Amino acid sequence: MNILRAIACGALLTVPATAALAEIDILSVTFTCENNVPVPVSYFNASDGSGAAALIVDNSLVAMRQVPSGSGIRYESVGSDGTYILRSKGWNATISYQAAGSAANEQVIYQECTSR
Repeated sequence: MNILRAIACGALLTVPATAALAEIDILSVTFTCENNVPVPVSYFNASDGSGAAALIVDNSLVAMRQVPSGSGIRYESVGSDGTYILRSKGWNATISYQAAGSAANEQVIYQECTSR
């Protein structure tokens, strides 16, 4: 229960203040990724269309904000050390990490993730 509370608090920090006062729908899913690795994710969708997500990667809570995507959905973490990226389309997702600095390459952490 404490993890869910921490996820909710962390994700709400990424939603703009006006959206935090709006009604928020919360959806929690667990993706099963390559090698049967479970990755719990909670999505927070405000009635104004803004969104946030929180997930646990390497035993750390990562709060993310929704950003524009050409197809599907995309969330990015906020931080100076680097950026976690969650891409999802339908039931499938990929989670990657890009170290700080424009020359850093994005590295896939979890692939072939599905929530079915």
